[in-house]
Amino acid sequence: MNSLQGRQLFSSLAIIGLGIILLCGIVYYVTQQKMLKDEQDKISKTAIQLITYFTPTDDGGVSIDEKEKNNLLALLTKENLTNFDSQNFTFIQDVKTKNIVWHSHYALANISQERFARFKLNSGIFTTFKLDKDLMYDEVKIMSPETTQGRNKSKLDGSRKYLVYTKRISNNPYEYQLVIAKSAESFEKGKTEILKIIVLLFIITALLILASQPVSNYLVISPIKEFEEEIHAIEAGDQRLIEKQYPKELAAVKGAINALINGEKGQKQRYRDALDDLAHSLKTPLSILNNSAEKINDQTIRSQVRRMDDIIAYQLRRAVVSDHGSLVVQQKIRPVLYRIKESLLKSYRDKPFEFIINVDEYMMCRMEEDDMMEVFGNLINNACRFCERIVEITAVQHGDSVIIDIDDDGMGFPDTNPEELLQRGIRADSQSEGQGIGLAVSTEIVTALGGKIELTISPHVGARVRLHLPT
Repeated sequence: MNSLQGRQLFSSLAIIGLGIILLCGIVYYVTQQKMLKDEQDKISKTAIQLITYFTPTDDGGVSIDEKEKNNLLALLTKENLTNFDSQNFTFIQDVKTKNIVWHSHYALANISQERFARFKLNSGIFTTFKLDKDLMYDEVKIMSPETTQGRNKSKLDGSRKYLVYTKRISNNPYEYQLVIAKSAESFEKGKTEILKIIVLLFIITALLILASQPVSNYLVISPIKEFEEEIHAIEAGDQRLIEKQYPKELAAVKGAINALINGEKGQKQRYRDALDDLAHSLKTPLSILNNSAEKINDQTIRSQVRRMDDIIAYQLRRAVVSDHGSLVVQQKIRPVLYRIKESLLKSYRDKPFEFIINVDEYMMCRMEEDDMMEVFGNLINNACRFCERIVEITAVQHGDSVIIDIDDDGMGFPDTNPEELLQRGIRADSQSEGQGIGLAVSTEIVTALGGKIELTISPHVGARVRLHLPT
């Protein structure tokens, strides 16, 4: 989820997947209801035909006209409702007593007799269903048997599902219901087949979505990748602005970034020009004051003139500090360190010490070269000035930043509140020359870039300056 491509893939699969699941659920439900309705239509037609053969009697039973017995038998045989081995059957039940007064499994034996006997059979002998009083007639329900006893106990499974249809037969004061029960096995198989087809369609659709993602990513993500490449090219100094044409969603971002780059460069250049003009205009008056102080040998004036020179130098150094909103180019660290090393070894040629640089040649930070020269020059110069035998510089990558340690084996920092040395005008060695602005300038530059400086103890029991710089 840390990339646009991953987010697009996840959102597409989530939205389309939920849509497919919902659609499949609707299709499954509608198909199941249609199958149930078809079964209901078939069974209801059989029920209407069956009712015509039965006549309720005054003593709570039903009778069949002798002339219609063969027709009834033919209908029962056609619908496979008379065979003991069949999972389909029909019966007539007294609504109040729950007694079965006629059952299709006994119809064949009784119709073959000369006289069709009327049956009043206890419901425990047959497979029956729990039919509530509020049960809707003329509807098919999927039900499990309530009783499996008697002669057909071995033939009918009590856990089996049946399609049960009921129809009312009324003859005051008696009320009967015709019940037709058919095995739901074929119906359940039909539902299983539909479910398999739906699952197969779901898998095929999901695979098609996955296959379409590369095309979608190319059309949607490729402009963003090109935009990113142009940003990297600006950071590397290969081009000045974003130049390509992009979709309208990125056009506004392109214009904002280009305006930011132009504005930042112009503002920074104006700032530097203004400070250069100021330094140039003050150079002659300061020179005259310094010469005058030399002639009269006035140490106070000479001290104040040097201080004014330091202030001007400080402000000129601030001109190279990058603004928070500027787009800063990545620079390699190691070449800058070696240039500073060569310069400082010449400056401190009378002081024997070891200068070690442990920095990978590909290590980079997001800082302009002038800023790097200023920051590293100030900090390494301090280390060389106060060291005894060694100055060591180490850099390691840490997430989105690089950590650079500048260590020496000198007197170190004060034990209490060493961070105050990062303030302008504060020095660890009050006997040395300067106004104590080197650390302050370095802190300003690093802070403006989103980094920080820490003052700690080095492994050489001296001072360690640790820089956290963005990459």
